[in-house]
Amino acid sequence: MPVVRKKKTRDFSSFFGILFLLIVIVSVVLSLGNFIRYREILQKYDQLKKYVDNKVLEMNQQLEQTKTLIGPNSVIDKYISASTHLKEFGYDFEKILTAINDDPTTGYFMMFVVGNESVWVTVKDKDNTYFSKEVKPGLSNYRFFYFKEPKIKTNYDIIIPPESTITVGKTGKVYLLFYGVGLRFHPTKVVQLTDLTYENIATKFSLYIPGR
Repeated sequence: MPVVRKKKTRDFSSFFGILFLLIVIVSVVLSLGNFIRYREILQKYDQLKKYVDNKVLEMNQQLEQTKTLIGPNSVIDKYISASTHLKEFGYDFEKILTAINDDPTTGYFMMFVVGNESVWVTVKDKDNTYFSKEVKPGLSNYRFFYFKEPKIKTNYDIIIPPESTITVGKTGKVYLLFYGVGLRFHPTKVVQLTDLTYENIATKFSLYIPGR
């Protein structure tokens, strides 16, 4: 009987030993799995953190660039100021060009409005309207070329066919100063528009046009 009891005790001890070993092995395996999983989570966290940090950095850089572009004394601010200045300067510069650029091989006329009120003037033919707006009192900057284009053309130079029709809103208020072909600077003819409409200005005002 005592021998059998000892055998059973050894078997029981062996069972618990194996069970303990299995528990240790399973614990180690689970620990390794958790460690690996933890490392993966850390790596993903680091990747996510780097991504967010990069995005935040990019946003900050874009914000600074935006401030640099649109803020006070910025590039765009300076560009707008420069554009405005150049536009105003260009406007005056074209007036200067219009005044000094007078080619005697061309034929054109200018308008002079008397009185204190602006007058509506339209220059057109059957197919096109070349000019239609109010002209202020005094000598207008616009030049209407009925023969040849100027060598330097500005926004004040308007090319029209010699058969054009002129219509004015008020009679007697508008004078046409013709600068004939072959002469320079001084008008060769001054005509007061006493009617509302003048058709075929070349014939109406007996304009000299070479080749016709």
